[in-house]
Amino acid sequence: MTTTTRPAIDAAALRADPAAYSLRVVVLPEPLRFGQDAAQDLEHLRLLRTLTSHAVRLHWTISGRPSFPLETYAHFVAPSDGVGLDDMGHAVEWARDYRYGTFYYRRGPGIVTVKDVRPGQPAARMVIEEGADRFERLAESPDGLPGPGDDELVTDAVEAGLAVEAGGRALVLPYRMRHWPVPYLAV
Repeated sequence: MTTTTRPAIDAAALRADPAAYSLRVVVLPEPLRFGQDAAQDLEHLRLLRTLTSHAVRLHWTISGRPSFPLETYAHFVAPSDGVGLDDMGHAVEWARDYRYGTFYYRRGPGIVTVKDVRPGQPAARMVIEEGADRFERLAESPDGLPGPGDDELVTDAVEAGLAVEAGGRALVLPYRMRHWPVPYLAV
């Protein structure tokens, strides 16, 4: 009998080149530890948002809880397991709400469109025309540091539920849609 093992990839390798793992099954060998520092939680969520965008089939373990409400990150790839009983319960809640393609953005010529159909949230679609390039630059920023003059953009995105911030850094919540779910028209 042949056994297939999934490659264990550390978080640093995933952060360095997430596109290399697109559409692949990857195991994160160490738990992602949440709840000790909001800025660190933001960086873990940034990694999960990026991997969700690249449709990486990630198997990972959670320790603790992110400093933000579940509805802000339930659209990112959910944990497969938890370190303790409370963590496992949170992993189950997260997995219950996770569906690929429920909160994403797409770019077009001079615009960004956002679709939000997360469970428990009112469905919303929006088109960003003014500042679309700045929004996308912040969304794709590897560190979440706003550019010069982007303070108002961050404030507006947080107020609109499109971003969270901690420690002077922001995380745009919708991920860039790179792979269409099947069927792509499904709600």
